[in-house]
Amino acid sequence: MPHSQSFDAIVLKTYDVGEADRFCILLTRERGRISARAAGARRLQSKLGGSLLPFSRLAIELKESGSAWIVAGVSAHKDAAPVVSGAEPCRAPTHRFLPSDVSTFMDLEEGVELLMRLVTDEGALPEIFDLTLAFLSACQDGVSHAGLAYGFALLHSLGFLPDAGEMQDMEPMASDGHAYVEACRKGVFAPPERGCDSDQLYALQSLLLEGHMNSPLRAKGVRRAMA
Repeated sequence: MPHSQSFDAIVLKTYDVGEADRFCILLTRERGRISARAAGARRLQSKLGGSLLPFSRLAIELKESGSAWIVAGVSAHKDAAPVVSGAEPCRAPTHRFLPSDVSTFMDLEEGVELLMRLVTDEGALPEIFDLTLAFLSACQDGVSHAGLAYGFALLHSLGFLPDAGEMQDMEPMASDGHAYVEACRKGVFAPPERGCDSDQLYALQSLLLEGHMNSPLRAKGVRRAMA
């Protein structure tokens, strides 16, 4: 039987498969994007079902079976916040990032969908992992337009973001817009300054993404329908 390997992971997406299994798309610090199947995770007695949820960070044990990964277990991550169980503090097996309002939840959905569309193969991407953790925290804290900032930061980390001069030729912007993009390059998650045209920034980002995606983000369509 193959030995299990431990990964620091973020659950990006889950799908129900078969009668009781759950298929998970993970972003791991050690191997980048990984798809794994959790057998029986949807059964009432399973210890996995409550942990393998989207937008959760966890320490996960995986085994390779042929060309596939199988979930062997979930354990407390060393950075998980302590919770109280009875009289003694303990470590929660996962930390789930959940924003407090609909707008930042949609930012979360858009950011994760963008990541899944741009990062499709296994391969260690620790910078992307840390950037995604920062993005999830910003969404949890209710930072306005966190998805916009994450989009620019992700494009930069993947080498897809042109320099300031090239972007000026693509979409002329005021100095506040350029300052915002430059802050995103550095992984800063903050709302655009008052007077900064966020619609123009979204238009620029959509233009940059056209060469890397065959269709618009589904989450953006949902946001427009809700507006």
